[in-house]
Amino acid sequence: MREATVLRARMLSPQVRELTLDPGAGHTFVPGHWVTLYLDREGDEPLKRQYSIASAPRADGTFDIAVTLVPCGPMSTFLHEAKVGARIRMMDAQGLFVLEPMERPLLFVATGTGIAPFRAMLQEIDKKAHAGTPLIMLFGCRSEEDLLYRDELEALAARWPRFRYLPTLSRPHDGWSLRRGWVQSHLPELIAELGTDVDVYVCGLTKMVKDVRRICREELGVDRKRVHVERYD
Repeated sequence: MREATVLRARMLSPQVRELTLDPGAGHTFVPGHWVTLYLDREGDEPLKRQYSIASAPRADGTFDIAVTLVPCGPMSTFLHEAKVGARIRMMDAQGLFVLEPMERPLLFVATGTGIAPFRAMLQEIDKKAHAGTPLIMLFGCRSEEDLLYRDELEALAARWPRFRYLPTLSRPHDGWSLRRGWVQSHLPELIAELGTDVDVYVCGLTKMVKDVRRICREELGVDRKRVHVERYD
């Protein structure tokens, strides 16, 4: 157990707040890992919640998390109200949702704050100059204002010829000209483009993750070992 300090905070969308945390010396992680945060409660067991790290490792050891405000949710409310300098108990990072060797095209599929581990992975790929591997980021959310890290991902797509950022909205406004609907509906097209010898990484709510895994494996012919999943509900 260790204590992390809130260094910075910003709103990514009306419901999602990003916190930059300093976990202190000796903390290490790999993109795709998550941390467990604890909230002490008087007369009750501490509340704990897991959050994917939304940034690649940095020289100063700090990292970002993205927190959706859940109505009446004590942990998310606490994190949305936490001031710079606040201290939060946490366990060291862990997890198995990490990048395999980049030997084939990649399809990242995320909804909501499920984009957090992919932001970390993309930052790490960028640092190591592996941008030649075909890579698609399919990101689904309700409305345009919910597109987390949009500017970053669009800038990355402009710099990497082989990277495509594909947002899709389930409740778009009338002027939205890009993809519409759930991420599941776009899988046949993208797997046909990348081929079935592809690594698919999926992160989001359980129903979406299960649907994407089933479609890729049972309908589109992707090897079950090549579909990597992480869910957070």
